[in-house]
Amino acid sequence: MEKNGFMGKLRILSKPTGKPQWKQGIVAILLMILAALIAKFLGFDDGIKAIMFITLIATIIIDLPLPLRKSLPLAMIGFLMTVLAFISSSLALSSLPIFLFFTVLWSFFSLSTYIFGEAFGTFGFIMFCCYFLSVVLVNREASPLDWGLYIVLAYLVASISFIPKILNKKKDLSKLVASPYSPETSLERVLSNRQMLSGIPLESRDYELFRIGTYLAGFRGYSKMVLSRVKGESHEIFQNFLDAANKSSLKIATSIINKTDSVDLESVDVELAHVQKNANLSESSSNAILKIAHDMHGLLKKANTLSMNESSAEKMKIPSPRNSLKDVLGANFNLKNIYIRHALRFTLAMTIGLLVIYLTHERDAIWVTMGILIIIKPDVTSTLNNMIVRVSFNVIAIILAIVLSFIFPQYILFWIAFLMLFLYRAFYPTYMALSVMALTVFIVLVWPTGTVFDNSLARIIDITIGAVIAFICAYIILPSRVTVNLPQQIAQTIRTNRKYVENILPSPEMTYNHQKAVKAFRDYMLEEKNLESAIKKVEDTFNDVEDDLSLYNEFWAANQKLAADVSAIGTLIESGELLPDISRFKDQLANSLSEIALAVDKNVILPRATVDMVSHNSKLNANLKTNKVPENLENYLNWIISDIHYLQELVDIAVKSGSLEKYQDMA
Repeated sequence: MEKNGFMGKLRILSKPTGKPQWKQGIVAILLMILAALIAKFLGFDDGIKAIMFITLIATIIIDLPLPLRKSLPLAMIGFLMTVLAFISSSLALSSLPIFLFFTVLWSFFSLSTYIFGEAFGTFGFIMFCCYFLSVVLVNREASPLDWGLYIVLAYLVASISFIPKILNKKKDLSKLVASPYSPETSLERVLSNRQMLSGIPLESRDYELFRIGTYLAGFRGYSKMVLSRVKGESHEIFQNFLDAANKSSLKIATSIINKTDSVDLESVDVELAHVQKNANLSESSSNAILKIAHDMHGLLKKANTLSMNESSAEKMKIPSPRNSLKDVLGANFNLKNIYIRHALRFTLAMTIGLLVIYLTHERDAIWVTMGILIIIKPDVTSTLNNMIVRVSFNVIAIILAIVLSFIFPQYILFWIAFLMLFLYRAFYPTYMALSVMALTVFIVLVWPTGTVFDNSLARIIDITIGAVIAFICAYIILPSRVTVNLPQQIAQTIRTNRKYVENILPSPEMTYNHQKAVKAFRDYMLEEKNLESAIKKVEDTFNDVEDDLSLYNEFWAANQKLAADVSAIGTLIESGELLPDISRFKDQLANSLSEIALAVDKNVILPRATVDMVSHNSKLNANLKTNKVPENLENYLNWIISDIHYLQELVDIAVKSGSLEKYQDMA
C-alpha cells in the first residue's frame, strides 16, 4: 500500500463511471442550435448565448436517469431555480449588498444539498452553475422580464428531450426493475435504483421481480467474497456455477425489459449438480458454497417464472426512504458533517471570485472563478489532489487548442469548438476528465480575445490562481485535515444501525416512539456520510487499493441496505399495520450487530452460529404462520437476515485479508 503519485491521481480522476452518452450529446447540440435559431427569429439577439447554455443545462437535468414521474418534477424545479438565479443576478446589478446576499445564499445552499446524497448534490451543483452563468451573462441591456423569456424559451426547447422519455416510459421502468439481474450492477447501484423507484406504482409482478433481484444482487456480492477464499477444484467449480448464473441472470434481465420468452436455466442446473457433488466429497467450506448456489438457483427460477406471468391489475409501491427533509437536516446540518464544512468553504471562495467578476466583468476574473469552481473539494488533501490533476488536464487541453489553431484555419476552429461542446456533453458525467478537457478547448477556441496562444497562456495563469485560492480556503476555513480511522468508522456505523434497529422494531416492553426513531435515524445518517467520506479519502490518497475499496464500499452498501430494510418495517408500523411479537428476532438482531461491530474493532472473526441464530428463530416463524401478518413483513425480515449474513461475511474477509489493520491513521 503506497500513496498515490501524480500518475495515480490522474488515473483516479480519469476513471470512467459509465459509458459515453453519445445520443444525449447529439440531442443536446441539436436543441442548442434550434434554440439559437428560434431566439434569432424572435429578436432575442442579446440573449442567444444565454439561451444556448441554459438549453444545455436543461437537457442535462432532463437526461438524468430517473423515471418520468420523477424527471418531470425535477425539470420543473430546475426551471424555477434557473429563473430565480437570473432574477437574483438582475436584482443585484443595482446593489452590492444584494449581490453578496444572493451569492452567499446560492453558494451555501447549492453545495449543502450533498447531505441528501450524491444525486441531489449533483443537481445542486448544476443549479449553482446556473447562478454562475447568470452572474457572467446578466447585464442592463435586458430587463428581468427579458431574461425570464430567455429561460422559458430554453426550457421549452429542451423539453423536447421528454418525448423519448414519454414514449419509453414503460421500458425505462422495466430497465430499472431488471437492473439487479445484470452482473455489472453493484448492490450500491441497486439501492440507488430502489430509491428512484420508491413511491412509483409498479405492477405486482415487477415489484416482486425487483425484490428478488435485490436479494440476488446481495448474493452475487456475497459469492464473490466467498470465491476469493476458496482454492483448488472448489474454486473452479464455484466459478463455473457463478458464470452460468450470471449469464442466465443477464438473459432474465433482457427478458424483463423486452417481455420475451422464459430463459433456459439448464446450464445453471448442471453447474449446481457439480457444486452438489463437490460438496459431498470436499472440505466443509463447500457447505457455504452449496448454500449460496442453492439460494441463487432458487432466486433465478422464481424470477424466470415471474417474468412470464401475466401482469395483474394490482399496483404496489416500493416504500419511500425515511430520510425526510426534517430528518436529513436534523442529522447533517451541523459542523460535524464534512459536506456542511465544504459548503462554508465553497461559499467563501466563490463569493470572493464572483465579487471580482461583479465588480470588473473581466474575462480573467471569470476564469479564476472557474478554477475555484472545478477544484475545491470537501477536504484539504482532496483539494490539493484535485488542484494538481485538474490544472494538469486543463494544461493538456490548452496545449491541444494551440496545436489545433496552428493546423486549421479560423472557420474550421469554429466547427471544432462545437465538436468539443458535443464531447463535453457526451462525456458528462461518466468521463469527467475528458469532459473538462473538451469544455476547456471549446472556451479557448471561441473566446474572442487575441490569438489562441495568448488566450491559452492567460487561461493557464488564471486557472492556477483559482486553484491556489481554492486550496487556501480549504486549508483555512474549518479544514477537514482530521485523523480518519476507517475500521473504527465502519464499527461506529454498524453500532448506530443497531440503535436504529432497537428504536424501530416493536417489542412488548417498548412502544414505538417516532421521535426516538427519528433521532436514531439521524445519528445513523451522520455516521453513514462520515463512512462515505472516509472511503473517498482512501481512494484519493492511496494507490493499488482497489480490493480494499471494493470491500469498504460493500460495507457501506450493506449498512445502507440494512437501514433501508429496517426503515421499511418502520413504514409498516407508522401506517397502522398490526405486527406480531418479533421481540426475540429484534434481540438477536441487535446482539448480532453488536458482535459484528466488536469483531471489526478487535479485528477478529466471530463464530458463525452467533449470527445464524437469527434465521433459526422457530418462535418467529410460528408467529408469522399463525398471525395473519402483512406479506411484506416476512419479506423485509428475510432481507434483514440476508443483510446480517452479508455483513458477517464482509467482516470475515476483512479480517483474513488484513484490511482492518490499515487506514487507521489517515490525516
